[in-house]
Amino acid sequence: MGRKSAQAIAPRSRPLVLPALPIVPFSLQQFGYRWPPLWWVGCHGGAGTSTLVSLTEMGVDGGAGWPAAQAGNPVTNVVLVCRATASGAQAANGAIDQVRRQVAPPGINLLGIAVVAASVRRPPRRAADRLRLLDGWVPKVWRLPWVEEYLAVDDPREIGAPPEVLRLADDLSRALMSKERTR
Repeated sequence: MGRKSAQAIAPRSRPLVLPALPIVPFSLQQFGYRWPPLWWVGCHGGAGTSTLVSLTEMGVDGGAGWPAAQAGNPVTNVVLVCRATASGAQAANGAIDQVRRQVAPPGINLLGIAVVAASVRRPPRRAADRLRLLDGWVPKVWRLPWVEEYLAVDDPREIGAPPEVLRLADDLSRALMSKERTR
């Protein structure tokens, strides 16, 4: 038996380098001197943050970056959002890794992650494997369906929210109310 060359046993893909979200400074003036109770933060562009803000009528769209408050602002409650794709899951793992390593801005309270389907089909194996890792790293994972009809409207509220999004909104309302009571 001959020896396998290094090329024959090389990994099928590049080593996984986790992306990091940038830190975006916000001031209280931007929000009428009242810090938002909830931030939707996309792990990557096109994750679905603006759609979730619209459908839940909760919080603000933080884009694809950590909201950094000025000193003295209250806790920043964050829900991360990603698509159920290999690159979306990799970006989510990178964002969660920032929280775990404590390199996200101080005061971030990660409530969970909303994983938005990228199509009606099941996610590819690589995406599913990466998404499974999230379950043990965040307080809650909400899996949200693909809604084809959203592609044909200007405002997703014209179609309405699927039951999974209504449950997400209910979970967040309860979480925010319980945090408010403990202050």
